[in-house]
Amino acid sequence: MRYIEKNEPPQALINWRAKRAEHDQDLDFRDLDNVRLDGVYVNVKEAIKKQRLEDQGYLCAYTQIRIELDTSHVEHLKPQSLSRINDRKKHFIEETVDYENMVLCYPKQESKGGLGYGAPHRGDAELALTPRKKHCETLLRYKLNGEVYSEDSKVSVMIGKVLNLNHQSLVDRRKDCYCRKGLGRGAVKLLSENEALRLAKSILNMDAEKKLSPFCVGISQAAVQHAALMQKRRKKKKMMIHH
Repeated sequence: MRYIEKNEPPQALINWRAKRAEHDQDLDFRDLDNVRLDGVYVNVKEAIKKQRLEDQGYLCAYTQIRIELDTSHVEHLKPQSLSRINDRKKHFIEETVDYENMVLCYPKQESKGGLGYGAPHRGDAELALTPRKKHCETLLRYKLNGEVYSEDSKVSVMIGKVLNLNHQSLVDRRKDCYCRKGLGRGAVKLLSENEALRLAKSILNMDAEKKLSPFCVGISQAAVQHAALMQKRRKKKKMMIHH
């Protein structure tokens, strides 16, 4: 996961909410349609997706896989089903159109099941940690072998059972990405200690198109681990020379 900072919702969503409130209509995600903005009708859901893409650096909120408009769907951090509980005291349908409750996830279809990890695997389960929490990047620990873990028991359960972030295909994709960056076993050309530390910082920056590298948080953490291993190797070699 990568932390997603708080941002103002797109103007199209603001206008849509105002229009619905004016006519005393429910604010329900299922009812999102077009709204007039600067003399032009705009699809509100598309406006949400376009802005969230930039907010997230074009990465899936859960897996850090590269996403685009046509390979992602709007995911609710608090499931819509929980906001629509058929109990007057627990009915918070407005949460379904709260921009802070919406992120973009892979794949395009919101349907549950089939993929084996990420949003489809999650279903309507509650999350112990979300990308809206600043400490998400430190509670999730990425290893050089492509795996991810957490020392927090609840987050560990989320990794394994809820999002299945150690699904073999995800582990393989992360490890392959690390290797192509010159990190860990399997890399054609290993980065030096200093090169790895520089990568750990630079990989977290967006490019000119406001895009981040896939698995950037994992790469950053793996680069720090790689640097430590290279330092250890250098010290061991130095000791052997002196002996």
